[in-house]
Amino acid sequence: MDRLKFIIKRLLLLVVMLFGVATIVFILTKMVPGDPVVANLSQRNLNDPEIVSAFKAKYGLDKPMAVQYLLYIKNLLHLDLGTSIRTNVPVTEELARCFPATIELALFSIVLAALFGILFGIISAMRRNSIIDQIVRAISVTGVSIPSFWLGLFVLYLFYYKLQILPGPGRLSSTFAAPESVTGLYLIDSLLEGDMAKFADVLQHLILPGSVLAAFTMGLITRTTRSNLLDVMTTDYIRTAKAKGQTGRGVIFKHALGNALIPVLTVIGLGLGNLLGGMVLVETIFSWPGVGQFAYQSVTSLDYPAIIGVSLLIALNYMVINTIVDVLYGVIDPRVRCK
Repeated sequence: MDRLKFIIKRLLLLVVMLFGVATIVFILTKMVPGDPVVANLSQRNLNDPEIVSAFKAKYGLDKPMAVQYLLYIKNLLHLDLGTSIRTNVPVTEELARCFPATIELALFSIVLAALFGILFGIISAMRRNSIIDQIVRAISVTGVSIPSFWLGLFVLYLFYYKLQILPGPGRLSSTFAAPESVTGLYLIDSLLEGDMAKFADVLQHLILPGSVLAAFTMGLITRTTRSNLLDVMTTDYIRTAKAKGQTGRGVIFKHALGNALIPVLTVIGLGLGNLLGGMVLVETIFSWPGVGQFAYQSVTSLDYPAIIGVSLLIALNYMVINTIVDVLYGVIDPRVRCK
């Protein structure tokens, strides 16, 4: 019963936060300097008052701000994000087209970050203050500190242009046709087609942008795993296990690692949210046709409906991920449900 109440409480909080975020996004979008009419109409059309009036009426720009907000909330309740000014296509359709590319890249990146981050964290804790520990810590600090746009340009120049060992921008080489869309994830769809050559090509295209996005989160996971593992190793039950003759490696993997990784779950969840929300530069550099690139194009053209749609999608991803992490925390640790 406590577990069910805890989950319901988190879900209700999610609804309240989503409403608050929707309101804030609307206000901030209207505060963006610039005029979407000027950004999207040619000079010839701008000189025609009828065209300007029709444009404003079509996208509700001729109505008072309060009326625009009420219509915006009403449309949101019907899952209607409006029509993109730039493409004249419903924003929900644009996001549905772009989101699979973004989620595929984000999941690939978070898997890389979690695998290498936890591995490096364990190695660093087991070899505390050794040269290996110093190297791993230097790698984690570099991953956290280095700007993603600089790292993206660097790896693209090195591995694609100079060494030519990995493919360049895009999701798929021009020699392959896009797989038939079942999930929208090229890795899965190419496997469903049974085309292993296409699967390998998609995987190779994921490596560079995925590694760039994973660098920051991997650094955080490495540091969190190391510090928590070292803290757990000083607890009484670990000393008891050692007194019973357990070896260092056995103590870590059988007793310490499970408790040490509980806080890492939060870092992984937040890391996935960061990846989904921070892909604009990386997707632009690697010509990745995802939400990040769509967001960049929308901002440059002052496409208000698209900007609002992207912002809400990113916020919703963040909140859903955090809610899932909270629920998992409550399942793993009963003490959390009492708070």
